[in-house]
Amino acid sequence: MHWAFEFMQEVDGGAVYLRLTTRQLEQPERTFTDTQIDDLLRGAYRHVSPAPDAEVAIVYTGAVAAEAIEAFESILEDVPGAGLLAVPSPDRLHRDWSSALAERANGRRCVSHVERLLGMLPPNAGLATVIDGPPGTLSWLGGVCGHRVAPLGVDRFGQSGDIPDLYREYRLDVDAIIGAVAAVLPPLVPHR
Repeated sequence: MHWAFEFMQEVDGGAVYLRLTTRQLEQPERTFTDTQIDDLLRGAYRHVSPAPDAEVAIVYTGAVAAEAIEAFESILEDVPGAGLLAVPSPDRLHRDWSSALAERANGRRCVSHVERLLGMLPPNAGLATVIDGPPGTLSWLGGVCGHRVAPLGVDRFGQSGDIPDLYREYRLDVDAIIGAVAAVLPPLVPHR
């Protein structure tokens, strides 16, 4: 919020999009390094860094953080080394990537923040993305480094119920995230 208020008042600043939710999220006590603050302000940070041979990363935005973290913890025994990426600002992350693409089209060397983050994953790794909004908000991440992606999100409206029922209906719950992870895991190669 501090950054947002300063940005709105800058001469070359602009509007800031705030997503609102009726779900309260517990905010853990944390102390951020300057690098972590920079990552956060650039749109994404590694909640848990992937291992060099990671097969998958779960990528989440917003109020589904608890489900993403629980799903991540559930898969670690079967998929050790998986990564967990938090994307508090998909628009800033995408804008930076688009800017880097334009710079390269003009012959300049430029690597975006998201390319550095996803570049830690092997090319055959997959991304399971989840957001309590349109799934396309994060599905573009598969195009950054060519990773397979299974995007979860809200693609229709009109249901009513409590959060667990709605998350199950819209496939935002822990089971759906684990299913998305399974969908993007590299295929097993049979031993001969």
